Amino acid sequence: MTGHWIAWTLAHRWMVLIFTALVCAAGVWAFFQQPIDAYPDISPQVVQVITDFPGRAAEEVERQVTVPIEIALRSVPKVESIRSRTIFGLSDVHLTFEEGTEAYWARQRVLEKLASAQLPDGATAELGPLATAYCEIYRYELRSDGTADLMQLRELNDWVVIPRILRASGVAEVTNFGGLSRQFAVQLQPAQLRRFGLTFAEVVQAVQSNNSVAGGSVLRRGGSSFVIRGTGSLQSIPEIEAIFVKSIGGTPVYLRDVATVGNDYAVRTGIFGKDERDDSVEGIVLMRRGENPSRVLGNVQAAISELNESGLPDGVQVDAFYNRQYLVDSTLGTVSHSISLGVLLVLLVLLLFLGQPTVAFLVAFTIPFSLLFALVLMYFTKIPIGLLSIGAIDFGIIVDGAIIMAEHLATRLKRRQAAVGSVTQAVLTAAQEMERPVFFSVLMVIVAYLPLLSLTRIEGLLFRPMALTMVYALVGSLIFALFIIPVLISLAFKNGYRELANPALDALTAGYAWLVSLLLKMRWLTLAAAVLLVSFVSIRVVPQLGFEFLPYMDEGVIWVRANFPEGTAMEQTNAFAAEIRDIVMSFEDIRFVSSQAGRNDSGTDPFPASRLETMVGPKPHSEWKQFQNKQQLIAALGKRLRDEFPTTRFNFTQPIIDSVTEDTNGTSANLAIEVAGPDPAVLLNIARQGLTVLRSIPGAVDANIEQEGPQPQLVITPDRFLCAQYDVRVGDVTSMINTAIGAEPVGTLYEGERKFDIVTKFDRSVIDSPEALAQLPVFSTRGVAVPLGQVAHIELRDGQTIIARQNGKRRLTVRCDIVGRDQGSFVKEAQQLFSEKVNVPDGYNIAWLGMFENLTRAQNHFLLVMPVTVVLIFGLLLVTFHSAKAALLLLASVPFAFVGAVLGLYVRDMNFNVSTGVGFAALFGVSIMNGVLMIRSIAESQAHGLAKRAAVIDGARNCLRPILLASLVAVLGLLPASLANGLGSDVQRPLATVIVWGLSSAAVLTLFVVPVLYDLISPKITVSTGHTAG
Repeated sequence: MTGHWIAWTLAHRWMVLIFTALVCAAGVWAFFQQPIDAYPDISPQVVQVITDFPGRAAEEVERQVTVPIEIALRSVPKVESIRSRTIFGLSDVHLTFEEGTEAYWARQRVLEKLASAQLPDGATAELGPLATAYCEIYRYELRSDGTADLMQLRELNDWVVIPRILRASGVAEVTNFGGLSRQFAVQLQPAQLRRFGLTFAEVVQAVQSNNSVAGGSVLRRGGSSFVIRGTGSLQSIPEIEAIFVKSIGGTPVYLRDVATVGNDYAVRTGIFGKDERDDSVEGIVLMRRGENPSRVLGNVQAAISELNESGLPDGVQVDAFYNRQYLVDSTLGTVSHSISLGVLLVLLVLLLFLGQPTVAFLVAFTIPFSLLFALVLMYFTKIPIGLLSIGAIDFGIIVDGAIIMAEHLATRLKRRQAAVGSVTQAVLTAAQEMERPVFFSVLMVIVAYLPLLSLTRIEGLLFRPMALTMVYALVGSLIFALFIIPVLISLAFKNGYRELANPALDALTAGYAWLVSLLLKMRWLTLAAAVLLVSFVSIRVVPQLGFEFLPYMDEGVIWVRANFPEGTAMEQTNAFAAEIRDIVMSFEDIRFVSSQAGRNDSGTDPFPASRLETMVGPKPHSEWKQFQNKQQLIAALGKRLRDEFPTTRFNFTQPIIDSVTEDTNGTSANLAIEVAGPDPAVLLNIARQGLTVLRSIPGAVDANIEQEGPQPQLVITPDRFLCAQYDVRVGDVTSMINTAIGAEPVGTLYEGERKFDIVTKFDRSVIDSPEALAQLPVFSTRGVAVPLGQVAHIELRDGQTIIARQNGKRRLTVRCDIVGRDQGSFVKEAQQLFSEKVNVPDGYNIAWLGMFENLTRAQNHFLLVMPVTVVLIFGLLLVTFHSAKAALLLLASVPFAFVGAVLGLYVRDMNFNVSTGVGFAALFGVSIMNGVLMIRSIAESQAHGLAKRAAVIDGARNCLRPILLASLVAVLGLLPASLANGLGSDVQRPLATVIVWGLSSAAVLTLFVVPVLYDLISPKITVSTGHTAG
């Protein structure tokens, strides 16, 4: 197989050492080139189409903007789903693409189709940033010591801070939240319009015609030419006031005669508050997809430092309050601690068992070599360094191949007589004897990881990098074990090999041999006890374990959503936000709290004014005094808030996973029931029935209808008959509503590079009630003022707050989170009750979504992956031993490992989830490695002429040390990760628990049950001596 390669490496030892050094150097270089992040980006490929249609109700935006865009985009290739949300003045359409779709390709296809959408005047559609839900990396507050007001802070953010941060390499977008957006307002007085006989349209026309520029081409004069410019643009408030509107009886009427001109602010879409400040300005930084978070954060921080030093007026500064570098550093700190402790434990075990420090350190060198080898391959396959790549490597498993090889070489060198051949020849002979067991043992572990590469969606994005990284490291360890360990040992012991005595191990070996002989005498009883143990765990313990999609992934902060009653004004929502922040800050373990009422300015999160989002930042866990863990903090915080706001719907989650799962499934909830159909009233009725069902099930928390219900609207409907009677055009009525009431911009004023809207509107004091609106003048074609109420019906009516759609249909989502029980049993009970109690008419569809959907998909996938893994391992065992009996005997290690893993989950109160599933898949390959050593050792003893029973005892005794050594280093390598509780340990802990407990039980049962099975089955196995045992 690889015997001649081993001979070549021993003949060219210095070339092997140079190769080793080159790999290590390349790995170090790759480390500094790789992105470093806490978790992989698990966001789907989403393209967002955001369309502003200011001043229009949700129903009008849906009809005129959302539906045409959805129709235009239906034929975009590789699209899995089209979801949309429509609120007042905004349409947000999400296209989720198939996994693996290239981002720029997807955006280009969307742009091509979007060009065919017929949108109304005033609706501007654009693509969202080239970023994902995972790409929010930084939040800051623009603060002042009192020298700048909200309008000035907002202007600085828009024109100074955001442009500078956008120049930082890797930044995709910086979104403003809060503040007052400056504009120039021409506030008309209806009485003055009547007095001068002016129409609203005449005033608008005067503003527009007095704010223009022109180009007159070029004037040539002699040998020179001059560019001709006409500059009639407005420059200041006095110039706006001096606009000539009309001449009446020879007397000019200026704008100042009928209106008040001054600075004003646009209708607010969101209000930001932090700690004790109720109204402030926030910036949200998104990095471009695929960038190195640590590098981008460094660039952002440099930009912020530059702004604070010299880019802002005195008294104004940028104050960061959320920096993802903290999550990255904390997670990598947790990983580094677990890895360092694991490696130290592995080294101590190697020193204890091998009895030769030099051999122990040579074997331990497998760890850095394999890690650096993996880093090189990670660089070329674009796998970032993080918790679930480098952090998930079990370095105990990595050194197993080297242990098997080194232990065998040491044993042969110890037995070698000085007169018999050279050390190099002895090493070559011993290495060639072990090449097949080492190769296939490591290959079986690699094969166990390969099916994990077929995982899809969120679970695939999370664990495929881990599987690939582990495969890379195992390939590196295999190269090291087969080709580098023999070279290093031949160089280290060229003058002979001496091993320290280990009386404890000798006594343990003698006791173990006696115990094996005893078990062989009671082999049926031993086998019955093993079967009984496996059966008990499978029948009694497994059903008591619950199911969930993923363990809790701590991001360091808490994200709280609050839904206040529909129609709540933004100012009132912000007043509630101040109370909530006071409550949160009363907990002594909290470092900061920020709140966002409404939506951001870019429209990426289309929320109404009644929606509040709060970010809660706890102190570092080492400084906590009030609570033991984050779950206790969330429980106490939730109880306090619900007591203070009993009618408000609260949801507690985290910002990254909240956004990612919402992009993936349309909701961030553990469980959601999506109801789709044509009639909003029927949808609401079905949703309310479903809500009643969910609230009746134990374990349901924060159950509510995700989309806000109807809110009051003041609807102005022109009466066409009355308009005709008064000679008023319907278009003049709607134009007046858009401009004079809705403050639609009629022009732009430039101040250097900055530009601001000019709006013409009625003074707010004359439009503060339906009755006042009815008195507003609408002008006939002859210029006669007619009260609006005489040509239009003004009435209060319920309208939609937010309209959600999916794949062309309106939808409502009933959501809840699940606390205190597993997701699987909860969903099963919910589906049964829903089918019994909820009536769904024809034409309406029900879909079960949320984390549950991911759980079901992952369960089905693992039901396929596990048998495939076992079949692949069985095939390898057949190739290795050419015996079906031997292969079946070795597969007994799988249930032995399963027993320990299940008991570990039960004792530690953990559920089955994707992380444990990955652990089981890896465990099955690793657990068989010890069995391979055992039956090969027994077969070798039998091939040397010993009777079967004696060969079993002798073989078991000979392989006790390598099995104990391999098992202990594999277990201890991940033991720190299984016990860790720092930030970032949540995903690792279940996986590590499965492997640690599973390998422990597999090692014990392999040592005591496999010899008994061998004695019973008597497989025929060919070993390297050329004899067949059995």
